[in-house]
Amino acid sequence: MHAPRNIHVALAPDGVLVDTQPVSARPPVASNGGELGTLDMRDWLDTIHAVDERFAETIAAGLYELERESWFVVTDTYDNGPECLDIVSGWRGTRVPLGVSQQLAAATSTVTVEQQVRLRLLRRAS
Repeated sequence: MHAPRNIHVALAPDGVLVDTQPVSARPPVASNGGELGTLDMRDWLDTIHAVDERFAETIAAGLYELERESWFVVTDTYDNGPECLDIVSGWRGTRVPLGVSQQLAAATSTVTVEQQVRLRLLRRAS
């Protein structure tokens, strides 16, 4: 994974790289105000940890400076359960537990998934 180094080469001097990643291990899924369960995104977090290691290496090497880090919640809204199931089941590193999958397949009202997202601003240092 050489992306942080490749981006550094392409980024203008003193440019800023915006890194946003969903970081919830088990984001809640809800419909009609009631929780249907949670997605299992622990495998996705393994990917995020690998990305974090690469950025830590490039920061230690003096390529970037971490300018700011923020966390916030993003709510994805779907027209119904089947639409949600179709989309989230295709997310890399995400598993939809059987019980949640069954409830989503039957849900005819709006469904939400709330994910914690990390935003980092990294300034190109050299």
